[in-house]
Amino acid sequence: MKNYGILAMWILLGIGLLFVTRAAITEDGPQIEWKRVAMDGHRVGAKSVTMENVNTALGTFAGEGYIGPNGVVFPEDSPVPEVASILMEAQPRLSGLKVVVGHSAKMMLNLRTEPDLPLGNLFADILRARGSKDFKVPMDFAVTNFGGIRCPMPEGAITLEDIQSMFPFKNYMCYVQMKGSNLTRLLEQLAGTKAFQATSGAEIRVKDHKLVSALVGGKPIDPDRTYNITTIDFLLDGGDRIAIGALAEKVVLTRTLLVDVMLDYVKECEAKGIIIDGNADGRVIMED
Repeated sequence: MKNYGILAMWILLGIGLLFVTRAAITEDGPQIEWKRVAMDGHRVGAKSVTMENVNTALGTFAGEGYIGPNGVVFPEDSPVPEVASILMEAQPRLSGLKVVVGHSAKMMLNLRTEPDLPLGNLFADILRARGSKDFKVPMDFAVTNFGGIRCPMPEGAITLEDIQSMFPFKNYMCYVQMKGSNLTRLLEQLAGTKAFQATSGAEIRVKDHKLVSALVGGKPIDPDRTYNITTIDFLLDGGDRIAIGALAEKVVLTRTLLVDVMLDYVKECEAKGIIIDGNADGRVIMED
C-alpha cells in the first residue's frame, strides 16, 4: 500500500476546526479518510486570523518553502504551502468580516440535545424583545430552532464573521397570534421532538417527551386567550417537525433576518458598553 499523506487541508480558522484528508492506494483502489480535529496548532502552529496577525497566525514564505508559525518548514512540493497561500491571499477580502461589533463575557455553546443553554436562551429572549419592539405589542412567548444557530458565541471580542457564522441561513422573524389551546398543542409538539428548541417567556417541564406543565408569563395557559408569539418562518410549515402556522389565528411575515436581529442587539450592547452574557435558568426542564 502506498500512502500519499496529506492531500488537502481545509482550515476553517473562524471556528477553530481543521479538516484533513489522507489517501492511500490499495488493491481495491484509492481509500479516502476525513478527520476533523481541533485547530490547536500542533501541525503548523496556525491560529485564528485577524487582519492584524496574518503573518504570525498563518506563517510566512521564505526561499522555496513555507514556514509555519511554529517554525516548521514545509517544502514547496508539499500541499501545505499551497493551502497557506490561499488562506493568506483571501485575508484582505475578508477584512470587512473581521470588524469587532461587540464583546461577550464567555463562550456560549449551542447543543440541539440541551434545551436550556445560555446561547439559545439569550437569542430567544432577544427575538421576543425584538418582536415586541417591531410589532408594537408585548410578546408573550418566542420560539426559534437550535439548528439555526450554527456555531458558539465566542468569549471576548465578537466579529461580524462570528455573527454571520452563527446565523448563515435566510430565516426570517415573524409574528403569530395563537389561542391558548393551540399554544399548548405547540408545546406538546415541541416536547415530542428530539430537542425542545429555544424558547422565551415560558417555564416548561417535559417528561418522556410529553408536556407535563407550562407557565407563560408565570401563569397557566388560558385556552381561550390569544397569545402573541415571535418565531421564525422556518418553523411555520414543518421545519424541525414543527408546524406553527397550522395552529395560528394570524401570521405576519417580515423580511427581518435572524442574523440582523442578533447583529443589531450586539451592536446596541457595544454602543452602551454592555458585555453580552447569557445563562441557563431552568426555563425548560426535560426528564427521561
